[in-house]
Amino acid sequence: WWEALELARKLVLTGAVLLIPEERAFLRLVVATLVCVCYSVVIAIVRPYIRVEDDVLAVATSLVLLLFFLGANWTTIFLGIEERYQGADPADVLGFSSLTGLVNTMISLVAAVLIFFLIGAIFAARRVAKLPTFRLVSTKQQPELTLAHGIKWHLFNSHIWSTGQDAAAVIKKQLMLLLPGVKIFLDVDDLKDIGALEQYIRGTTMILFFLSQGYFRSKNCLREV
Repeated sequence: WWEALELARKLVLTGAVLLIPEERAFLRLVVATLVCVCYSVVIAIVRPYIRVEDDVLAVATSLVLLLFFLGANWTTIFLGIEERYQGADPADVLGFSSLTGLVNTMISLVAAVLIFFLIGAIFAARRVAKLPTFRLVSTKQQPELTLAHGIKWHLFNSHIWSTGQDAAAVIKKQLMLLLPGVKIFLDVDDLKDIGALEQYIRGTTMILFFLSQGYFRSKNCLREV
């Protein structure tokens, strides 16, 4: 769904705003600015990317684009005051006595935002790199976990309650720490219908059999096997 939202944003900024008549060009900038504001807020809240540094860079680029549109808005207002009101000083409204000062201020803001978020992305990447997690030898990054259509969990934790419940809970907790984003089925958390064990199994990619004492004496464990 995020790709669809990203595509819609690009279509609005590059095409839909052109449906607004050219004589109302300032309204185009207002619409584009509002779209960028909403998009920046959504990115900051949803965090759609797997890696933290990607989220930080996405927010940074969105804010830079927002600053460009704000600069275009202020430039349009500045030029409009000069053209329509002869003798009027734009500094009375915008605080800038010349267009050069306005442009230089926007460039400085954009540079400051890029530097700030670049430093933030570096620190975020270093912090994540220090976390004790499973990583691929080839990329040094955490593996991207995916689920096939119709599959809900990566792992089904099969165990007998009497002797394996506590250990199974520890296994799930540790795996979730070492492999962020993994979805593990554990009866105390996910079981809603004991008669649907076969459906839970079919909705899982892999099964972990915790063979503690009495495992094969349990009818439900044998169903899972």
